[in-house]
Amino acid sequence: MISRFLPAPRPAAVRSRRLAALAACLMLGVALPAFAQSPTGKDEPVALSAEEVTHDRALDIVTARGDVEINQAGYTLYADTVSYNIGQDMVSASGNVSLISPSGEVVFADYMQLTGKMKQGAVDNLLMVTADLSRTAARAATRRVGDQGQQINELDHAVYSACDTCAGRENPLWQIKAARVIHDEGSHDITYRDATLEMWGVPVAYTPYLSTPDPTVKRRSGFLLPAAGSTPNLGTFYAQPYYWVISPNADATITPLLASDDPSILIAQYRQNLADASFVIDASGRAGGGVDPEDTGNINDDNNNRGHVDLTGEWDVNDVWRASTELHAVSSDTYLRRYRLPRNTDYQTNSVRLERFEGEDYTRIEALSFRELRNLDNAPDNPYALPLMSWSHTGDPGVKGGYWSTQLSTASLTRSDGSDSYRVSANTAWTLPYVAPSGEHYTFSASLRGDAYQVQDYVKLDGDTYTGTTGRVIPEVSLRWSWPFASPGKHTTQVFEPVVVGALSPNGGNPEGIPNEDSRDFDFDDTQLLATNRFVGYDRVETGPRATYGLNWDAYLNGTASKFSVFGGQTFRTHKDSVFPDGSGVREGWSDYVGRIRYAYGDYFQTFYRFRVDQSDLDVVSHDVTAMGGTDPLRLGVSYIKEDYSTRADYNNNPDGRIEQIAFMVRSRFSRDWSFALNSNHSLVSPDGGPLSFSTSLIYEDECFRLRVAATNDYTSDRDAEDGWGAMVLLTFKTLGDAQFSF
Repeated sequence: MISRFLPAPRPAAVRSRRLAALAACLMLGVALPAFAQSPTGKDEPVALSAEEVTHDRALDIVTARGDVEINQAGYTLYADTVSYNIGQDMVSASGNVSLISPSGEVVFADYMQLTGKMKQGAVDNLLMVTADLSRTAARAATRRVGDQGQQINELDHAVYSACDTCAGRENPLWQIKAARVIHDEGSHDITYRDATLEMWGVPVAYTPYLSTPDPTVKRRSGFLLPAAGSTPNLGTFYAQPYYWVISPNADATITPLLASDDPSILIAQYRQNLADASFVIDASGRAGGGVDPEDTGNINDDNNNRGHVDLTGEWDVNDVWRASTELHAVSSDTYLRRYRLPRNTDYQTNSVRLERFEGEDYTRIEALSFRELRNLDNAPDNPYALPLMSWSHTGDPGVKGGYWSTQLSTASLTRSDGSDSYRVSANTAWTLPYVAPSGEHYTFSASLRGDAYQVQDYVKLDGDTYTGTTGRVIPEVSLRWSWPFASPGKHTTQVFEPVVVGALSPNGGNPEGIPNEDSRDFDFDDTQLLATNRFVGYDRVETGPRATYGLNWDAYLNGTASKFSVFGGQTFRTHKDSVFPDGSGVREGWSDYVGRIRYAYGDYFQTFYRFRVDQSDLDVVSHDVTAMGGTDPLRLGVSYIKEDYSTRADYNNNPDGRIEQIAFMVRSRFSRDWSFALNSNHSLVSPDGGPLSFSTSLIYEDECFRLRVAATNDYTSDRDAEDGWGAMVLLTFKTLGDAQFSF
C-alpha cells in the first residue's frame, strides 16, 4: 500500500483535484444541488492512497491502482484504477468508482473520464444518492461545451426518485423517467425530453418537454402547480398560479381562478423585504356577475364587483422600537367564505401598532378598528380605537425581595353612530413574596388604581343616555397564602396545597356612567378562582372585601405513568355587586363551587373535567368534559360541554346563554404509512340542535410521498355563501411539490 500527501500546486495534485471535481460536475438530476458545485480551491492539497502508483514516461501516463482513495477539500474518491494522461490532459477512473461530497451526496459509476480542463467528460452507469436519500440513475452522462461556451451536462435514459428503493418494493412508489436530461450551466436550466411520471411502476403522466431551473436558482418566474376541483358555491373551478420574481427582495404570485357557476376572480400576493422591514399584500377581485351582496338572486348584475385586500407588515425601527400593521378590506361579508380565501373569519380586526421593548419596560401604541362579517339580527356597533396606549414597568427586587410595578393606559373609542368614550388609567403596586422556613408561601401586595372617563351618548342599562365625566380611585391590599407539602407512600406519592387569597378594597368602583367596552367576556371558573380581579380589560373592576380558598391535590402511582389531580374552591364576598352578570355565580356571599379534575395514564388515556356547582342546591351549572384514550392503531375521544346560564346580560347581541354540545374524535394509524381521522360536533340544544361540523381524512405518508383525502361540512349558510360538503385531495411529492384538487 502506498500513501502519499501531495501539497499544491504539484501537477499530480492539481490533476487529482480535477478528478474530484469531475464527479461533482456530473451530478445531474432532478432537484439535486450537488451537480452545480464548482471545483475545489486550487491551493487545496490532495491526499492519495493506492496499492500501486506508476508513471509510464513513454506514454506520459500516471496510474494509481488497487483500492485507490483520493481526498481533497472534503471530497473522497474511491476507484480500482485512476489514471492521468498528461499529454492529452485526460483523467479517468474505472472499477467501482464512487465519490462522496462534503454535503453528503454519493456518486457511483462504472467509469468516469474528463478531458479539456474538465470541460468535457463522460460517465457510464451513473447512480447518485443525495443527503436526503433521493436517487438519480442514468445509463450514461456526458459533459461538453455549448455553442456559447457554457458547460452542458447530459443524462441519457435518466430515472429520478426520492423514494426508498430498498423498502421491499419492486418499483419505487413514484419515479420520473426521461429519455434525456440536459443541464445548461450557463442559463441554469434543466430540460427534460420525453418525461414520464410513474406511480407503482404504472405511467400516470407524460410530457414531451419540460424545463425547470436548476437547484442553484433560488427563485425564478414561472408557472406553479395548479389547483382544481368543485365546490357548492363555485361549481367546477381551475386555478393556475404564476410566480413572478420582481427583484432580489420582491416577488408576486398571480392566480386566475376560473369557475363554472360564479364569475372568475384574479388572486394576487405581493411580498417584499426591506432593510429592516417586510410586508405582504394579498388581494383578489372580480368584475360583475354572480349573486349580489344583498342576496337578491340577481345573478347577472354587472355592477356586482367584489374583492378584498389584506396588508400585513413589520418594521424594526431600531433596537428597541418595532412597528407592525394588519389591515383588511372586503367588498361584502360573504366574499371570502364563498371563494374559500384565507382569513375567512367571523370578523376582521385592523391594527397599526408601535411597540418598545427595553429591559423591564414595555410600551405599546396602537389603533384598532373592527368589522363584523356574520349575519346577526342585532349586530354590535363596533368602535374605532384611536389610539390605545399602554406602558408597564417592573422594578428590580429591593429590600426583602419586594418590588414595584406600574401600568399606564389610555384609550379613545369613537363610533360613527353611538357612544364615544375616552379613558386614562394608572396603577401602581408593591409586591412582597416570602417563603417561610416551614415551607409556607406568602405574597403581599398593596396597589393604587385610578381611572378617568369622558363619555358621550352612552346608553346605560336603565335606558338613560349619559354624557359627562366620571372616574374612580381604588386602593387595594391583598395577601395570598399557600402551603404545599408532599406525602410519599409505598404505593403513591401525594402533594397537597391549600391556598387562601384575601383582598380588601372599598365597595363600588364601577359607576354606572362607565361604559363596558373591554370587560365583557366574564366566565367564572377554576382559572379565575384565585385572581383578585376576575375581569379582563379596564372598564370593570372587582372591589370590596372578599376572600377565596382553594385546594390542589396531586397523586402519583409510584412506578407507573398514572397521575390524578383535583383542584377546587370557592370565594366569598361581603356585599352584593351588580357589576357581575346574572347567573355568574359570584355576585354576593358565597360563590358557586368551581374546580377541575384531571387523570392521565401516560399517552394511553387522558381525561379532564371542569365544573361549576350551584352553592345553594348543589346543582351542576356547567360541565366541560374531555376524554381521550387509545394507542396509535385506534385512539378515541369525546368532549361534552353544557352551560345553563348567561353571563352576557348587558351586551347588545345577547344569546340565551344555553350551550350544550358534544364532539367525537377518532384517530387511527392502522399501518406504518396509513392513518385515518374523524371529527364530528353536534349541538344538543332544542329546537335548533343538530350537526355543527364534520370532517374526516385519510392519509398515506411515507419517505417520499404524502396523500391526503379529506371531506368537510360546516352546516352553515350565510346569505350567498352556501353550506354543503367539500372534499380535497392533496398530493405531495417530496422534492417536487404539491398538487391539490378540491370538490
